[in-house]
Amino acid sequence: MDYWKRKVAVVTGAAHGIGAQIAEDLVKIGMIVIGFEPTEDKIDEMLIKLNELGDVPGQLIPCKCDVSKGDDLKNAFDGLVAAYGGVDVLINNAAIGKEGFICTGNIQDFKNIIDTNIYGLITCTRFAIDSMLKKNGSGQIININSICGHYMPPFAEPKINLYITSKRTMTVLNTLLKNEFKSLNRKIKVTSISPGIVRTGIFKTAGVDFLNEEFFNKNPHLTTKDVSNVVLMILAAPRGIQVNEVIFHALHEIY
Repeated sequence: MDYWKRKVAVVTGAAHGIGAQIAEDLVKIGMIVIGFEPTEDKIDEMLIKLNELGDVPGQLIPCKCDVSKGDDLKNAFDGLVAAYGGVDVLINNAAIGKEGFICTGNIQDFKNIIDTNIYGLITCTRFAIDSMLKKNGSGQIININSICGHYMPPFAEPKINLYITSKRTMTVLNTLLKNEFKSLNRKIKVTSISPGIVRTGIFKTAGVDFLNEEFFNKNPHLTTKDVSNVVLMILAAPRGIQVNEVIFHALHEIY
């Protein structure tokens, strides 16, 4: 992992859950991690985490940036290019969900999910690619996807349907980017990692009641550390290897 020391990584949704764990682990291998979060409260959470990290070889730098807003992203990446020449790694982790059918759900909820999970994903990726090309022409993009991006989860009655739609979009985007980079002969790698059920707060925030503490206590599931370990595995791969997709589950998880 020596290759990544003092390299610059952007992690979206870095204050809690999967994003926080990835940011922490990247700092521990010596990276400069810019954590994107949209609110002052989330920035404060990262500052607390920064104090808890203690003596580590890398740096965690909170950045107030709402990925659903193009101007926020432009300003953030302009600052990154000015300060560091660009970024080397982008971890697209920020995502929101909301329980509801597409045919009956709240339209504003739909807009919020699309703005963050699709527009934010694509726009942040575009700015990151531009900055990678300005820096040294190479880099790594890792998209935190989901099994929902490939097949329907075995829920009795799925109700997070627009979230599932957004994850399918991420799967398609990953493949299209890989093909574009090959066509344009760009030395940027893109990987989608798709975990099974992870114990995070996103389900509670989305109003998915059945994925509660009782469910996690009774059923095999992944942790945020499991997901971060897969990210580290991707970064540890030789530079000449392209890992397209990793789909993984907890041992004996029903899927």
